[in-house]
Amino acid sequence: MATEIGSPPRFFHMPRFQHQAPRQLFYKRPDFAQQQAMQQLTFDGKRMRKAVNRKTIDYNPSVIKYLENRIWQRDQRDMRAIQPDAGYYNDLVPPIGMLNNPMNAVTTKFVRTSTNKVKCPVFVVRWTPEGRRLVTGASSGEFTLWNGLTFNFETILQAHDSPVRAMTWSHNDMWMLTADHGGYVKYWQSNMNNVKMFQAHKEAIREARFIHNIPFSVVPIVMVKLFSKCILGAEMHGLCQFLGNFLQTIKYFSTTFLKTSLLLTFSVM
Repeated sequence: MATEIGSPPRFFHMPRFQHQAPRQLFYKRPDFAQQQAMQQLTFDGKRMRKAVNRKTIDYNPSVIKYLENRIWQRDQRDMRAIQPDAGYYNDLVPPIGMLNNPMNAVTTKFVRTSTNKVKCPVFVVRWTPEGRRLVTGASSGEFTLWNGLTFNFETILQAHDSPVRAMTWSHNDMWMLTADHGGYVKYWQSNMNNVKMFQAHKEAIREARFIHNIPFSVVPIVMVKLFSKCILGAEMHGLCQFLGNFLQTIKYFSTTFLKTSLLLTFSVM
């Protein structure tokens, strides 16, 4: 009976020496770790803190695209169709540039929630004329300015002693009119500088507006004088049907509405 005898395994032996290569020692300065930590911080002018990446909604590219397309687009026939694809994001324009498609103005995506340090009800919200900031009037009588792109807090201002109920901008974007629960009306400049305050009503003011039908024959100097004196133009009880005709006869006035349907008209600039 034949048996297969294979070759014996090769002898391989690698000696294990106890010798190890010397490690390279790196000597660190005692403030080296602190410097590394400081490099990860940014200085915002007040305190050292970590950089925060804020979510930004920038509408400027769409506005620039609209201004560029307005040169050669006569009407909706020259507009290019926007497909539901991410590659067409650069072709989006503001709602004013797509009046033929009202669905472009429907807001369906939630962006952000911002709260004050001291939580209190907010009664009125207005954008600044340039669209960079958002002004809110709270029940504490404070104005809070929020960034319109990153939605972060910018500054807070104690404007009224009672809750702010009404806020509106003039049509020339130079004046802001605010009214509070105590019946006081204040005039503000665009830099949030208070220039005038007077008590227009004895009760809470719910709404305030600037009348826009202004004739060009009005002398500006006389109107500025009336604006500084806050002269009462007219007083009406109840909202009548001829209110529109009445406002057309009284030019360049601001109106304030009370809870009791009392309408007071004041001369402004």
